[in-house]
Amino acid sequence: MTIKIRLLQEWQNGDKTWPEGQLLMVEEADAVQLVKDGICENYTPKATDVIVPADDAGGMTSENIKEIITEHLKEVNRHDVGEQLLNGDSFKTGGFQNMAEFAQHVFHAETRRNQSEQLKAWSAHCKASGMSEGVQADGGFLIPTEFRNDLLKDALGAAIIRPRATVIPMSSTTVKIPVVNESSRASSVYGGVIIYRPAEAAQKTASAPVLGQIQLTLHKLVGLCYVTDELLEDSPISLQPLLTTMFSEAIAFQEDEDFINGTGANEALGILNAPCLVSQAKESGQTATTIVTENIVKMWSRLKPRSAGNAVWLANPDTFPSLATLKLDVGTGGSTVGLVQNIAGSAGTTLLGRPLILTEHCQTLGTEGDVLLCDWRQYLVGSKASGLQVASSIHLKFDYDETAFRFVMRYDGQPWEISARTPKHGSNTLSSFVSLAVRS
Repeated sequence: MTIKIRLLQEWQNGDKTWPEGQLLMVEEADAVQLVKDGICENYTPKATDVIVPADDAGGMTSENIKEIITEHLKEVNRHDVGEQLLNGDSFKTGGFQNMAEFAQHVFHAETRRNQSEQLKAWSAHCKASGMSEGVQADGGFLIPTEFRNDLLKDALGAAIIRPRATVIPMSSTTVKIPVVNESSRASSVYGGVIIYRPAEAAQKTASAPVLGQIQLTLHKLVGLCYVTDELLEDSPISLQPLLTTMFSEAIAFQEDEDFINGTGANEALGILNAPCLVSQAKESGQTATTIVTENIVKMWSRLKPRSAGNAVWLANPDTFPSLATLKLDVGTGGSTVGLVQNIAGSAGTTLLGRPLILTEHCQTLGTEGDVLLCDWRQYLVGSKASGLQVASSIHLKFDYDETAFRFVMRYDGQPWEISARTPKHGSNTLSSFVSLAVRS
């Protein structure tokens, strides 16, 4: 029994060398071994196949290939494809291998008015009752959820802060969250709870916690790019990294910038502008644009004790030469221990035993925010439950032969601590977010 195979690489058989992509008819036993060796794959005809024909014995000619594909397409109708889409993980991708293949099918459908059977099947199962991406006339084809999720996963994977924060999925534009408003523990806890030791038969005095409220309101992050028809048609493999890598990393980059430096006006409230931030003053007589050991040790002393196990250091790369040379004296013998341990930039780099992450989102050396100590678990990130929204259109730049791709992420963020806290004993306030004051 003979089997149809397609070569995945160049294959030499005796004195004959077959190129990659060649279709061959071989005996079943030979096919099994070749597949096992990674030389070929069993061939299933596809209308979009690009195959190398040959007139030599054993190779399939162009006419042979055309006959096989034509026969196969007669056997596979639109209903069959639709049923396949409804089963398993293939529904998540619409039956497409990747975003590039999907975009190419959409491009041909819009410009040539010729929908592929695969795109027809996907559209048939995704139409909505009103305006939606699922209806071609209302703005294009619905992008399969798996590709939208991939973009969101990439964004989270590249982010510094979001994976460490407390994420609140939001189904509405605004969510209000009650919090305990506690600014001091000198005479009470939880803002007003007081515990007494009354005398016998003495009247008891009531107390209660003080509550506050924070509000998350969704803001927009938008990305827009134009892709030429030539790129879509001739180099579809270039489209996928453009859509998934560049835009997802750009979204993660902007989120991190806002979570640190945002003003709260139509963007997240960054910790540098939050009322709960504690700013550790420079040392008396400290030289401008420097970092000394006392700065780092005193920053740690201003961190809430409960945050010690979750805190990380963030620092501008400009600060690393200073941080890497900081030392603690040990004993009276003159030996020292460096505050920074392990290799800069690696996952194991630490400062005072906690992870050190170098990021350009921190301010430059000498400016407040060049070094931060944060427990991001105490930071709330609001995120639209639907995730990243993706849409495409050929109409915006129709006269330029370009297709527009739009990306929208709705988000918000702010600390859930309303203020820094004065401890039970002592006057130095504590917080889950500590910065080093200006040194200039």
